[in-house]
Amino acid sequence: MAQEPKTNRTVITPNDQILRQVFGASRSYFIDIYQREYKWTNENVETLLKDIEVHFEQYKRIKTEPREIQVDVQDHFEPYFLNTYLTHSTSAITSIVDGQQRLTTLLLILIKLYHITKTIEQNPNNIGKTFSSQSLEKLIFESDDFGGAARFKIFNENRENTFKEIVGHLPIEHQDETQKRIKDNFEIISDYYDKYLASQDDSSQYDLAKLTYYISYLLDRISIVEIKIEKQKNVAMIFEVVNDRGLGLKPYEILKGKLIGNLPEEQKEKANTVWTCLQDQYFKAELKNSTEAKLDLDIFFRTFFRAKFANTEYDYDKFEGDYQYIMYRDPKITEYFHDFTDSDLLFQRIMKDIKYFAELYLWLRTSYDNEYLIFNKLLDQNQQYLLILSNIRVNDPERDNKITEIAKKFDQFHTMIRLLDAYESNGFQRMIFPINKEIRDCTITDAKDVFDSELLRNLIELEIVREGELNNIRDLFTYEKLRGVRNRWTNFSKYVLMRIERYLSQLLDKPSYAGGSLEELEEHFNKTTRRVYGMHLEHIYAYNNSNKALFTNEGGIFDEQEFNNIRNLLGMVLLLKDKQNESSSNETYKNKITRYKQSNFIWNELMVGHLDPVDMRKIPADWFLEQIDPDYNDAFPKAKVDSRQRSICSAIKTIWFDEADK
Repeated sequence: MAQEPKTNRTVITPNDQILRQVFGASRSYFIDIYQREYKWTNENVETLLKDIEVHFEQYKRIKTEPREIQVDVQDHFEPYFLNTYLTHSTSAITSIVDGQQRLTTLLLILIKLYHITKTIEQNPNNIGKTFSSQSLEKLIFESDDFGGAARFKIFNENRENTFKEIVGHLPIEHQDETQKRIKDNFEIISDYYDKYLASQDDSSQYDLAKLTYYISYLLDRISIVEIKIEKQKNVAMIFEVVNDRGLGLKPYEILKGKLIGNLPEEQKEKANTVWTCLQDQYFKAELKNSTEAKLDLDIFFRTFFRAKFANTEYDYDKFEGDYQYIMYRDPKITEYFHDFTDSDLLFQRIMKDIKYFAELYLWLRTSYDNEYLIFNKLLDQNQQYLLILSNIRVNDPERDNKITEIAKKFDQFHTMIRLLDAYESNGFQRMIFPINKEIRDCTITDAKDVFDSELLRNLIELEIVREGELNNIRDLFTYEKLRGVRNRWTNFSKYVLMRIERYLSQLLDKPSYAGGSLEELEEHFNKTTRRVYGMHLEHIYAYNNSNKALFTNEGGIFDEQEFNNIRNLLGMVLLLKDKQNESSSNETYKNKITRYKQSNFIWNELMVGHLDPVDMRKIPADWFLEQIDPDYNDAFPKAKVDSRQRSICSAIKTIWFDEADK
């Protein structure tokens, strides 16, 4: 007869307990050798406090009498599973193998609540009752015959004095990292509860009803599972597995539990299938030439919540970190999820909204089917994804058109801010917030109007244009406004030239290094500028004697400032590939001409007269293009600089206004 296989119960035994039971046990927990130091940071502590607060705040508090409050919590507040801890017991002691960080912090929380109840008992002005400090004292330490702390419930000889100093309001003198962490974290906890439990009528007093609800919830509705390791020989192995291979939950994993955990079984299985499928798709996704190495659902959810619910910079920032804590605090989100009480609605949100937008976002980040998405990506302008999600509705019949038009208008907005020298990273981000709000779920016609009005409003605010000076954005695309465009950001200058080049390649149906597929374009663009192969910026005016002579006065003084100003006008830079710019860096313009003719860039060929007259007739007449020959000194004629500026300004108008608004 075959033996029955051994179960995990011979190795570990789970024991689900509420915190009252954990700390109310007759014995203290000894910190095992495997868990000697206490290392939780302020951030860890704040996360625990927020996590408890978020779940506590889900429930209405309507009672005021302590015993009624306790019954209300028992009857109407759902249990909240905090986590697990591992123990091993002998006949003499119970040791914590893993989990003392959390348990030590919970002990500090109990000590602070003990302080609060002691303060209330000593204040004759308090009206009403709450928990007795003695009831909490029994959970914090074992008392000696004289009422002092004989041993704290989370026991380690090294930290006993620190706990005693905290309980007794004595000066805390720390000798090592563990003692310092205990001291610092208790200060965080103390400040938090003094604010969180303060009376709204008088901040110097505590809200006794809220305090009673909170302590009742903490002690009787928060559970933490004790996992008992039955045999000593397994302790080291299990500790190693838990600490070496275990990973903390990501926000989207916590969010999953909130949204799916309480669904009926059939809905739960279907929703979990969708969620798991999305996780797999994101895990397998590859991002090329992006500031982010990998995608995960947290990146999506941060973008989604911002797109659909953030109206201000403050709203936007809330979703930066552990955004799952915002779920129960933001009224717009709680309304969207109907306070998380309607299982059918939650199911539909997952199966329709989240699925639709998560798949859309993944497509936006990985597809090469839309050139405007790639254009913005080349400059790492990820705000386009936020704005697209904001504008598109679930199952939007205008989805594809909206993707193109929003990406196109964003490109126009961003490009003009740069060209007019009004770009600053943080300031530009702030320009996006009102656009995100105003284009949410609206028609594409209305959305395009928002981009235009916000562009003009920001330029007026930055004093680039005067109030009433312009009737519409067409008035920005004039030579008078753009004549000063210059090479300030290398990648952006390359971008403008690449867009002109790609337009010419498509217009003339001619091969170009900026033509071809979008995957090829992304590789050729070379936005890091560190690769040998790819697009590089070329200055027509090199540092050589023939060029310097153009900027040297009769007294023989070289005006280097004027030279650099003109050298870096946008019309005076070109694209070359594969480090050809380095080979030509000190050549005269006369010698550069041959290289420009063979550069595989149509824009360069136009300047040096290397384009067939048949092709020339296809180019817009207002581009002011002319063949520019070297002067008597083999240099680019200084008198022709204005011609180059006019040409590039005309090309900009064609691409970023005429074509963009078709």
